[in-house]
Amino acid sequence: MDQRGELAAMKQVDARYITANIPAFLIRSLVTTLTEFGLDAPRLLVGLGLTVQDLEDPACRVSFRQGREAILRAIQMTPGKGLGLETGIREKITSVGLVGYAMLTAPTVGDAVKLGLQLQKDTGSMLEFDARQTNEGIIVTASTRFHDPDIYTFLVEEAFASFMGIAVGLVGEAFRPLRVDFAYPSPAHAEAYHKVFGCEVRFGRMENTFLYHSDWYKQPLGTSDPFTHRQLLEFMSYNRARSREAAEITESVERVLRQRLQDRINIARVARELGMSERTLRRRLAESNVSFQGLLDGLRKNRTLELLANHQLSVEQIAFAVGFTDPHNFRRAFRRWMGTTPGALRADVSAIWPE
Repeated sequence: MDQRGELAAMKQVDARYITANIPAFLIRSLVTTLTEFGLDAPRLLVGLGLTVQDLEDPACRVSFRQGREAILRAIQMTPGKGLGLETGIREKITSVGLVGYAMLTAPTVGDAVKLGLQLQKDTGSMLEFDARQTNEGIIVTASTRFHDPDIYTFLVEEAFASFMGIAVGLVGEAFRPLRVDFAYPSPAHAEAYHKVFGCEVRFGRMENTFLYHSDWYKQPLGTSDPFTHRQLLEFMSYNRARSREAAEITESVERVLRQRLQDRINIARVARELGMSERTLRRRLAESNVSFQGLLDGLRKNRTLELLANHQLSVEQIAFAVGFTDPHNFRRAFRRWMGTTPGALRADVSAIWPE
């Protein structure tokens, strides 16, 4: 099996790749960048089960698979541009939501950076970050969550360019890193890196590193506010706890539904399989601000969108595969989900993004 085959196999068995748990900040910034380029940004989301309006919902989450596909499409639409840099430099510290505001109200730059690293899963990044102190200064590293060479350069560019916006938001325009290293060869638009970072830039290194002077770490923040900082941290902690509880019950329900999606399953049967009463399941879902029908519709919609890419399957076959016994009811539900018909969407996707 070649490298890409191994990658595909790994993604098929790794639930993290298809679980929608990444805040949509990055994809929202990507849409903004393409719009400023004068391009048709909604094209990015065709057939992915998302709309531009969905991205405006703070609760919107995307999977790594959805994010990857949107990024690949954006790269296709912008040949010759350093799209990761262009996206990252448009982001501000507040582009990552409440985490950004919590960083702004921290006592020092160091406290803000530590908080950003601690809460990195809440910032919508598709990379993993770490930091260490060296004789040269503070180094922040970026590594891949999934090895994916097709979007690797974009993700690192976007992350490090956004670091510049975050740093400027914290300490002002005077900020400059000491050096930025990249673990990939020099791209055609390498000159743009020097303009963005204003320091030594090296390619083909052992790891992706963003190095800055340790004196910045100690600098107090003019926007520090202990009361607001504590209030934000407590609010985010409460929300994370609620999110974990919601994720626990919704993932349990979705697991049963995925296994029975072709059947005419109802909430009473799911409750029995989870070892609880229907009343208890309804209450727990309501406490998590989700509904059984909403979860079922979401799974049916996502599975339908996946199956529509297989032109060997008829719309009727897809309807049965996602639990509809009547193709007419399926088409009506699909129009409610996507605002169009299955056939029309299949034709649109084929026209916009041919295989």
